[in-house]
Formats: sequence, C-alpha cells, structure tokens
Amino acid sequence: MNNRRDFLRMSTAGLCGLSTMPNLFAANPASGATPRFIFIRKSNGTSPEWLIPPSLKKKVSGGGSFDIDLGGHDLPGWMGALTKHKKNLTILQGLSAKMCTMGHSTYQSPLAVCKAAERPGTIKRASVDFELAKLFPSAFEHIELTCSKNQKGVVRGMSSLGPQQPNFAFASPKSAFENLFGLASTNQKTQINNRLNNDMFDFISQNIKPKNKSINNRRERTKLANYADSVDALIKREAKLVSMSAQIKKYAPKLNSDLMMDKYTTTEQQQGFVDIILSSCYAGLSNVITFTLDSLETKYTGLFPGKTIELHEVGHGKDTKGISAETVRTTLRTHHMSLVDSLVTGLKKMPEGKGSMFDNSMIMYLPENGETHHSTGTHVPFIVLAGDNVKLDIHGRYIQLPEYDTKGHKTLGNWYTTILNAYGNPIKHYGDFDVALTIDQAGPIKQFLG
Repeated sequence: MNNRRDFLRMSTAGLCGLSTMPNLFAANPASGATPRFIFIRKSNGTSPEWLIPPSLKKKVSGGGSFDIDLGGHDLPGWMGALTKHKKNLTILQGLSAKMCTMGHSTYQSPLAVCKAAERPGTIKRASVDFELAKLFPSAFEHIELTCSKNQKGVVRGMSSLGPQQPNFAFASPKSAFENLFGLASTNQKTQINNRLNNDMFDFISQNIKPKNKSINNRRERTKLANYADSVDALIKREAKLVSMSAQIKKYAPKLNSDLMMDKYTTTEQQQGFVDIILSSCYAGLSNVITFTLDSLETKYTGLFPGKTIELHEVGHGKDTKGISAETVRTTLRTHHMSLVDSLVTGLKKMPEGKGSMFDNSMIMYLPENGETHHSTGTHVPFIVLAGDNVKLDIHGRYIQLPEYDTKGHKTLGNWYTTILNAYGNPIKHYGDFDVALTIDQAGPIKQFLG
C-alpha cells in the first residue's frame, strides 16, 4: 500500500455513485427527542472527599450508603458553576473499578470495563459509548475528541469500536472542524473530494499498513478486517453527510483563526472542543461524544498566565512554577466545571421536541483512573448532569453507594449496565467482573431504573 488511493481501493464499498446515493440519514435537531450521551474523561484522579457538599461532610464521611436531595445543600466551591443546574445534577459516589487498569494511563479501561493497555490486542470489547451509539444511530455514530499529550490531527482514541479496535480521536479543533463540518460547502463535488483526502483516512491507513507483513497471523487478520470495515463505514457516511450539508453549514461552529491554525492554549483548545460538541449535537452529527480533557502527559497552558503545568508533578503533590499542587488541582477542577456548564447551558438553549436538547441529554464527568494519582480502583466518582427525560431515577441527588465488597456495593460495570438497560440494550452485565469481590455483582443498579 503506497498511498491513500491504494488504501481506498481496499474498501468493498467503493466510491462509485457516492453523490447520487439516497438520503440514508436525515437529522432535524428541533423535531424529535433523541437521547444523547457525552462522556468527559479527566486524568490524575478525583478524590471522593472533594465531591461532598460541605453540609454533608459529617454525615457521609464515615462511610455507609446515602441518597440525599441536593436541593438544600450548597455544592463544593469548585462545583459552583453547576449550582444553576442542581436539579439535574447527580453526585454519584462508591462505584469501584478494580477490573480495570488503574494508574497513570488507563486507555480503553474505564469505558470498556476491562484491563486495557497501549497494545490494541488488550481491548476486549466495544466501549460503552459505542454500545450507546449503536442504539441511537447518527451520521457520525460516535465522535471522540482529545487533549491528551498535546497532539494534533487524528490520533488513537480512548474508546473502542470492538475487540482489539481502538477508536480514532480528533486532537485539535482544526482537525475536528475539517472532518465534521467540511461538507458545509455548497459544491457537492468539492465536499466529497475534501473529505476523501482527510486525515481520518490517513490514520486508518497507517494502522493497516504494518498488518500486511503479518497477514497470516489470525489476530492481525482480524484487525485488518476491522479497519477495512471502518473504511466502508466512512465511505457510506459520506452519502449521509452530503444530504445534511445545509444543516451542517447552519450549525457549524465559528472558531477563531488561531484555533484553525493550531495556535492555542490548552484551555482555549478545550473551549474550542466544547463549541464543536455543541455544534455537532445541533447539526445532528452524533448522539454520543467522548471528550478526553487531559492525560498525565498533557502540558497545561492557559490555566495560569504564562505558566505551563505538568500534571504528573501535580499528581505527586509537588509545587509547580511556584504554585501548590492543591491550588492547581482546585483551579483545574473549577475550570472543568465551567466547561461542563457551557455544555449544559448550550444544550438548554437549543429547542428539541417540546423542550430543549438538554432534556434528552446525559453528561458524565469521570476520572479515568479513579480516586487518586496512583489509584486502586475502589472509588470512581461520577458527576452526572441529566435532563428531565433521561431514563434514570437519579436527578438532583447526592448518592453514595455501599463500600467496597459490602452488601449492595456496585461497580462500574453495574453502572453502565444500568444505562444500557434503561435505553433498550437488555445485556445482563456489561464488562468484566471483579474477581476479588465476594458479593453478587451482576446486573443493573435496580433503584436507578425506577
């Protein structure tokens, strides 16, 4: 395989007649009530103590299970941006994830609920975001954005399409814009040519190339087939997007020139991605989006004027550039909540059905590696923003589940099983089991299903 043209010839779908294919998908963001899910990952752990409202600390810090209405309680200071959304907020404590890879880099683990590492062969299944995307098809099915490692272009993502198959992610606002909104042009031929020569194909091509040398290996043949299927999916997607060019153009985000030239701080990059997420929802491009805010390798700029923050050093409690680790962590969490607020506020502004897009949306903010920098997986706290039509009985509550390996304790797999069951996937249990648990750990969290 010498170039992109050779790569595209591998696809069984072909390119013939693409512009004349029927409208396979027609989206209208204001006409229905489509469920949508946004997963927001962050690194370096989130201590459960940080999420407890001040007025509840004495009551819940000693352990035990609690389900408390948040209405009469102030949020922790760093969560202040979410105060106006409190009736839709859930602070979910007590989930464990010992069946996942913990530590510095968790890769697909927190979304696929399995041990996963840098090697794609360790991925056991489609991640939960992809399982949800299958339930609610869209033009792009699933979109992944990442600020990990300060990369650019299209890179390996932290979700998975299936066994041994990591997703791709857009690592810069420019790349995301060009790939998601490149069909805003009114010239159909230009639209197709632009998209068939973009970096998504380059990414998949680079992942396929080395497989030809070991094609007799069964695992490599499986990977090659998976990526060939991805090419077919991308080509079929072109036909869907061509028919949506008007609404894509209408809702395309207005990114500033610096973002489009890959000149930005980390915080500007994250805000640019928030704008892209909202525009993608408005245009009906996807109902499931995963956004990795950072990794331990991310060098943060824009958080403190003129200073670059090393997250790994912060994780070890070290002062950085004269700023204490505690100050950095608090400032970082506060910034993250401002991004979540922007997403909720933006979705509330867009009409959908008899209400707004947010009514049908669920946003989950989770630490990819659990409770600390070097985590054990006994706690994976979630902050959830759920619209009024979300099919879970969790709204406006502080929920603390029973402690690890005590009666009623629940795992990350239980949580994802609950969401999948609520939205039509009857799976008995999603993800791997924790072999160290002595309690029954299969199935959904029944009290959340109402």
